[in-house]
Amino acid sequence: MEKINTETKCLSLSFVWGVRAKLRAEGDKLRAEGAKLWAEGDKLWAEGVIAAFGNITIEWKNFNSEKSDCECHLGNGLVFKP
Repeated sequence: MEKINTETKCLSLSFVWGVRAKLRAEGDKLRAEGAKLWAEGDKLWAEGVIAAFGNITIEWKNFNSEKSDCECHLGNGLVFKP
């Protein structure tokens, strides 16, 4: 039977772990940037609603999993669907 060099295996796993950690950090950074853009979009939407209709309520309801978005229900009865 062949002997397995455990020292080499540990180095390989250590290397892979380091790469994984870097990729995970990059993914977390991109997720944070996406959340920031999502929030900026919601802010622009709210500002547009206020400019058009004044200070009315905005409710997000009925999540649509196909579009990953919700309906926007305004206090005046208007409903915007994704």
